[in-house]
Amino acid sequence: MRNLLIWFCLFFSSFIFGQNKNFTVEDKLIFWKLVYEDSSSISNLKSNPRLEFVTDSTGRIKKTNFEDKKLDQLTAEFKIETKKGKYRVSVFNIKFFVQPAGIYGGGLLMQTISEFTIERALIKKDGQIRESSSKNNLTERLNPHLLELFTIKKVSKSDW
Repeated sequence: MRNLLIWFCLFFSSFIFGQNKNFTVEDKLIFWKLVYEDSSSISNLKSNPRLEFVTDSTGRIKKTNFEDKKLDQLTAEFKIETKKGKYRVSVFNIKFFVQPAGIYGGGLLMQTISEFTIERALIKKDGQIRESSSKNNLTERLNPHLLELFTIKKVSKSDW
């Protein structure tokens, strides 16, 4: 029984503090990567108003918070690679924007930094992604938004 309790505690703590598997660290940068099993043309993503394409397969995510009040506004860059029947999206250089706060002290007005990178928020000194509580897990909060953003929507043909 004691061993079962220990295993349960270990499993529960890894569930609470685990990061989303789509986020990885490469050369001290955090990437979100996902392979979509879809044979649709990635040019269908160009109609997404949140995406700004620079080339046919690269671009940036326009400033957004995905209508999520718990997320600060962010921008990021992306790269899309294709193979037969699938495509892989890599999102990197994620920057968050917060409302600058003024601090008044001793006759001086100092302003806090109004933007920061995801690496600044999540990477520890040893280069790993910092664990966060289940209430405020940034990778888990971002994952469904990025997943939806790069999913090619099937356009229904209408007679209208």
